[in-house]
Amino acid sequence: DNEPALWASTHAKLHPAALTYAELLSRTIEAAAMIKALSPKAIVLGPVLYGYTAYINLQDAPDAGEHGDFLSYYLDRLESEEATRQQRLVDVLDLHWYPEARGGGVRIIGTETGAAVVAARLQAPRSLWDPSYVEESWITDCCVEGGIDLLGGLKKRIALHYPGTKLSFSEYYYGAGQHISGAIAQADVLGIFGREGVFAATLWPLDDKLAFIHAAFKLFLDFDGAGGRFGDTSVEALTNDDAKSSVYASVDAADPGRMVLVLLNKTNGVLDAALTIQHSLAFTQAALFRVSGSSPAIQTLAPLSLEQTNAFNLSLPPMSVTTVLLTP
Repeated sequence: DNEPALWASTHAKLHPAALTYAELLSRTIEAAAMIKALSPKAIVLGPVLYGYTAYINLQDAPDAGEHGDFLSYYLDRLESEEATRQQRLVDVLDLHWYPEARGGGVRIIGTETGAAVVAARLQAPRSLWDPSYVEESWITDCCVEGGIDLLGGLKKRIALHYPGTKLSFSEYYYGAGQHISGAIAQADVLGIFGREGVFAATLWPLDDKLAFIHAAFKLFLDFDGAGGRFGDTSVEALTNDDAKSSVYASVDAADPGRMVLVLLNKTNGVLDAALTIQHSLAFTQAALFRVSGSSPAIQTLAPLSLEQTNAFNLSLPPMSVTTVLLTP
């Protein structure tokens, strides 16, 4: 079921008592075993937790003091169950992630676009992977030393307690679907999820103003309006300033003669990017597609001819997402 740590409040008539570690584990094993018996190839996701406190102690579960960190307990016990049954029951560790980051006291997941909350929204994706980035939130105040590094911490738990478990986020949202900051944050998150090997993710919008969010998806999945998309294999891409910019790069097994980049300018000024590509092919053309400013419409820009071998300069306008299709 959904967000079980909250059952005592969201489903009080059905489950008035606070959920325990032991009960959730028991229910997980029972349900997953029945699913696997009926459909052995089914992919089972769990435990579908609502947020950070649930990850740590299942919303102050009565038996939290006995067992410690909930996700470690959950993974560890499922690994033991697999050893007993000779069958994996839960394939994917599934969580919800609505960032708690704030700017000027305002949480980023709403529609607010004041300067402070926009700045916080643009940096919030770094809490997924960058231990050096410390956001303004109750999580960094109470529960971690330094940055959150959410994906790093989750992958460490999986490696230690139940190797081979995939990771998914069946709900997430970074806010401002009606604003360029929402597009930049969404594009950043898509790049991070792909680079870091997240198995699946599902956008769960908190309002119906999503034009810029849709634009961010299109810059990965249909940037030219004809099915042009990011490749199926992420390759290393680095920027010298993670606060100001992000870059994601891909190649594609089905079309090895192309490389696709997604470049983010998270500042209010122009960034002049000097790009160097390491590839066995010599790319000569760069097709450019962009979202910036007040319109979510994807702009098709004039293509570039690369005068140097696999190196070119590109001016990125303020607050923008640019997809680059490189071809020989």
